[in-house]
Amino acid sequence: MGIILSLRMNFLFHHKTKRMINAVWTVVAVLVIVGMVLFFAPGLLSLLGV
Repeated sequence: MGIILSLRMNFLFHHKTKRMINAVWTVVAVLVIVGMVLFFAPGLLSLLGV
């Protein structure tokens, strides 16, 4: 059972997969930061004209 699980999970440690996961996490982090800035800065949206 452990050998089958490790073979299935092996793709997570592949170099391209690792880069893809890092890219996805970067996009998520940027979206969260932009969302927090827009949510916690009430006058910012009126300055942008949205």
